[in-house]
Parts: sequence; structure tokens; C-alpha cells
Amino acid sequence: MLSSRNVHRAVIAGIIGLFLVSCSEKQSQLPATVMPATNSVQITLDEKSIPDACDVFAQLIITVPADITASALKRSIELYAMNNGADFVLIGMTRESNDEPEQVIFQTYGPKTPYSFKKRWLGWKFGFSDWNHGGSLVDYGHDRLEGSEAVFDVPVEGQALLLSCTPKS
Repeated sequence: MLSSRNVHRAVIAGIIGLFLVSCSEKQSQLPATVMPATNSVQITLDEKSIPDACDVFAQLIITVPADITASALKRSIELYAMNNGADFVLIGMTRESNDEPEQVIFQTYGPKTPYSFKKRWLGWKFGFSDWNHGGSLVDYGHDRLEGSEAVFDVPVEGQALLLSCTPKS
């Protein structure tokens, strides 16, 4: 039989555990569908550059620390995308983040199954429960992917898609 002292200790331990879990930094997530790894990936900001045969298999919000260099950010996105099987990464809007991550974090928002980008893409309509809590929109262009300078002076969150363009057998 549990004594009231042991119950009290268990309750305190549970509260401390919940506190520690809630205070821990967000961690990157894997997409619901992971494709075979690729050897290269193309990062684009232009929807028109996505080939007709590509399927969206991950919708992401990427949280970026303020002090990361452009080349380190690009490499982080490339590695995550290639390890999860992307041929293309489409970057959407970017806004200031309320989080202050120490590393790049990839948070997934579906889809449960891949879908054709050209036939079924309806725009940046995912992750709004988190996206809407951010700050002002921030300019993000290809110039933010090159160089050894810090990319942003504040942490940001960017929308992104991972796309697989491999022919189906």
C-alpha cells in the first residue's frame, strides 16, 4: 500500500517531470512519409520551377536561430531534405519567431500521404496554429543562402515544402 508520503513524492516528481518536458527546446521532426535519401537537392523560392512530376511529402515550418551563417543554414536545409528524400525544397514566407532556438528546427505539418504539387497544391495553408504567433514578415531571398555572415539578426520561421520528383514505378 502506498503511504501518503510516497504519493506526495510521486506527485512532486510528476510535476517536475512535466515542467522539464515543457521547458525543453523544440526538436526537429521527421515527415510522415520519408522517401529514400537523395544525393542532391535544389532549394527554390519560385513555385514555377517545380517540375510537373513532383509530389509534396512534407510541409514544414523551419525555425532558424539569429546567428546562423547563410552557408550553415543552406547546408542544414540541404542535409535535412536529402536525408528525408527530397529533390526540391520550396521556400515560402518567413517571419520573425518568438522562439529562440540554438539550432535549426524542422517542424512538420503533414501531409499524411504525398500529393501532386501541380494538381493539388493550394498554397501555404498549414501550421497556422504556430505560424500566426510569429512577428513581422522578413525578406528571404537566394542571397540569404550564400556567404559567411549571419543570415538574420532575429530568429525567424520559414514555410517550406519537401518535394520528391522521382518517377513512380
